[in-house]
Amino acid sequence: MRTRKQELVSNELKPLVSKIIKENREKYNYSLEDLSKAIDHKKNRQTLHKYETGTLNIPYDILFEICRIFNVDISAFEGYPMSKEEQQLIEKKLVKEYVNSLRKDKNLTPQIEKVINTYKNASYEAITNKSELYLKIIDDSMSPVYIKNDKIFFQKQDDYKNGDDIVIAIKNNNLSVRRLYRYPKGIILQAINPKYPTINVNIISNDMILGKVISIQREVK
Repeated sequence: MRTRKQELVSNELKPLVSKIIKENREKYNYSLEDLSKAIDHKKNRQTLHKYETGTLNIPYDILFEICRIFNVDISAFEGYPMSKEEQQLIEKKLVKEYVNSLRKDKNLTPQIEKVINTYKNASYEAITNKSELYLKIIDDSMSPVYIKNDKIFFQKQDDYKNGDDIVIAIKNNNLSVRRLYRYPKGIILQAINPKYPTINVNIISNDMILGKVISIQREVK
């Protein structure tokens, strides 16, 4: 269905919106495909590219969704020339988003959202005053320490030590837990269950590790 003109940002606002999309996408290391996935493929990468380059006016609803993903607040629009109606619309929506951000999930950052969108068994849960990233165990590779359906909460670290239980993508867009051991030429990713092979990796950076296990939640039956 064709988007009506009044549902699109104005030509006057379009250069600022293009800048906001491009700068934040690059800041948070999102590809256009990542961004398309983050907005549930409501717009494909080609269309997002047109919004970013200013060759197409973006609908307000998509703009506000992108602002939410990248934590863009009203300050990004302050002082920019636009009609009174457009200013009121943006202020009303982004102030509402700011109020919503004061909830428990206010720490759901773009990086966390990207992990959630990328990996099938990753999600988040509001705990105390922030959102904790977790994965759901889908096999018995770390049994008996971690068992199937456990929620494993993890956080990114600056460094990882021998014996740390870390979260890493093994295959099929799923996250797994493995015990980390370093040696001079690489690392070993050990499964506790002997049925599963130990993985030797020659080259790895901390960026490839999504985090260290910080807690576990298990349903008692």
